[in-house]
This record gives sequence, structure tokens and C-alpha cells, in this order.
Amino acid sequence: MNTILSRGFAAVAAVSAMLAATHAMAQSAAPTPVEEVDALNHVFGQHAGQRASHAKGFCAAGEFTPDRQASSLVQGPLFEQAKVPALVRFSIGGGNPVASDKGRGVRGLALQLNGGGESYNLALISEPVFFAATPASFVSFLEARVADPVTHKPDPKKIAAHNERYPDGKLQPALLASHAPSTSYVTTPYFSNNAFVFSNAAGQKQTARLVVEPDAGTQYLSAEEEKSKPDSYLQAELASRLARAPAGFTVFAQLPAATDSLVDPSQQWSGTQRIGLGRLQINKLADSNSCDPVVFIPLQLPTGITASDDPILKERKASYAISLSRRLQK
Repeated sequence: MNTILSRGFAAVAAVSAMLAATHAMAQSAAPTPVEEVDALNHVFGQHAGQRASHAKGFCAAGEFTPDRQASSLVQGPLFEQAKVPALVRFSIGGGNPVASDKGRGVRGLALQLNGGGESYNLALISEPVFFAATPASFVSFLEARVADPVTHKPDPKKIAAHNERYPDGKLQPALLASHAPSTSYVTTPYFSNNAFVFSNAAGQKQTARLVVEPDAGTQYLSAEEEKSKPDSYLQAELASRLARAPAGFTVFAQLPAATDSLVDPSQQWSGTQRIGLGRLQINKLADSNSCDPVVFIPLQLPTGITASDDPILKERKASYAISLSRRLQK
């Protein structure tokens, strides 16, 4: 019996060692934050003093007013304030600082809210899904889009091969291709894609994503406007709009349906229940120096909100730090 048990333990130990080795290989095969930023630079180039992603953008200032019903979801000093100042950065997705505003890419809305002795960063985009579920698919997606030296365009075969290996990369491009660019930075909704865990005063926890809905509704350029607008129209448009009146958004926490993934930002949530977190008002454009040095890391969270196990979210702090170090080497 002892011999049989010894053999059994030895077999279990061997299998455990094999699994551990396999796991270690998988971990070592995962891209590093440096490789993630390199992948962005390989597609868009490395531009002195510019962000690796969302390079083209400008700053604005406003205020956030917490919603009373937010207390059912989250409890903390920031959400107990009457109002808190909001530092805002609107941007075009990608690392090209002179990208056309009419490109079929995402818009970005980055916020830093400061109040109650706390700071809360939000990094949002204008589509309800991200283009990758994991760091590996993130790097692969970008590598497939590096321009061919002869055609100066991405190779469709490489993109098809990526999509075959990582189907999570298909949905965001399809959504972007389905509509024209927005008429304004304040006529498009914004989404966190990543999920966060909210805790209320009773200690109840709820996973949710963030959705920011514009008061002006969702508006896209007409075919004629898309032809006639200059490549850089969004900053002037917002300056003109804000000269007449502030622009507003409502910030919601979107609750997941039972089948929605809590860790895959490339999947669109079907949950329809939302809880109001507050009102965001954009008052004016701001000098670029007010937010250009800021790193809007979405892991800078206030009391009552913690990160989910989303692997893309977990990678952001380190990759943002790499991007910042390169930006400072101008």
C-alpha cells in the first residue's frame, strides 16, 4: 500500500511540476509593459513629448456633481462632496499627434476628479468595447497593423491572421466602421470597457462598468460634413460650443447581466440596469499645461472603488509609466 501511495504522490508531484512549468512558460510568454508600449510605437512612431496612445488631444476644465443615488453603490469621501473640480482631456485614439479628427477611430475622454482628499482618474473611449481581451492580443492586434514598407499600409493577411487567433479584436473595428465620426467631443457617449468593483456603506460589493452619456445625444457627421470638415475641427467646435453654454454628461455605473464577462473588456455588456453616479459639466477649454503632464491612470481610485481582475486593466499602471518615461525624454 505504501508503495502504491508513494507512486501516486510521485505522479501527482510530476503532474503538478508540469503544470507549474506550463504556467511559468505562459507567464513568460506574456508581453511585458515595455513590449506593449513598443507595439504602439511600431504602429504610430515615437513622437517626442507625446503620449504613446491618444497623442492628439487638448484640455478642458469642469466640475463633477455626485448623484444622491450613488450611495447605494459606492461610499467614500469623494462621492460625499457637493461638487468636485474636473480636469478633462479629450483625445483621438492612437499615437499619431497629427491624426485626422475624421478618422474612423475612437474618441477619448480622460478625467481627474479631486475632492474629499482623494483623486479619481477615469480613462474612457467612445465605443463600448476595447480591441483586446488580454495583453497578448493587445500586442498582436498592433503588430498586425504595422505598415508594410512597400505599400505603407497594414497587410490584410496579417490582420486576418490576428483575427483568426484572437477573435476579440474584431468587434471594436466593426463598430467604428459602422458609423461616421462624431460631430463633437460632447456628442458621443464614453465607456470604461474595464469593470470595477464598487462598495457601499453596508459593505455590499457590485461589479460595474462606467458609461458617460452626453446631454446633446449621439450625433455623427453627415456624408457631406465628413467631406467638408477640416482634419482638425473638434477643438474649435468645442471652443465655439462652450462660448455659448457649458456642455454636460451623466455618469452611470452599468451593472452586468448574468452572462456578461467581468474580466474581458473586448466584450460588450448586455446589462441594462444603470445607477447614476453624477453629473459632469464641461465649462471651458484649458491650457495644455494643465493636463499634458498628467497621467490619467484608471487605477487611481477613490475609497469605495477597486480594480477588477481584468488583465488589461491590471497592465495599465506599468505600461502608462513606460509611456510617461519615454514622453519625458524629449
